[in-house]
Amino acid sequence: MKRFPKQNMILHDKNRRLVLLYNCQNKNDYEIIQVPHNFEINSFSKEELQFQKLWKTFFQTITIQERTNSRLQMQYMPKKYWKDLVEMQ
Repeated sequence: MKRFPKQNMILHDKNRRLVLLYNCQNKNDYEIIQVPHNFEINSFSKEELQFQKLWKTFFQTITIQERTNSRLQMQYMPKKYWKDLVEMQ
């Protein structure tokens, strides 16, 4: 919240089934709620979809195909989390 004080955000912890909702209009306005196992965020705002597209473009642009190293990537981010990464979808 300190890094992005002017951004509303939702953080979803799938393992603990918790969601943090942060409202930037009121500095200390946040809420942590428990959600069911099947909780999914199915619809994204146009802004979010735009940011996802920008991030994918950035990631593809800086990637050097000849130097792709999946083993090294897995050291920093285990493969089980890749399905949740925008750039790996």
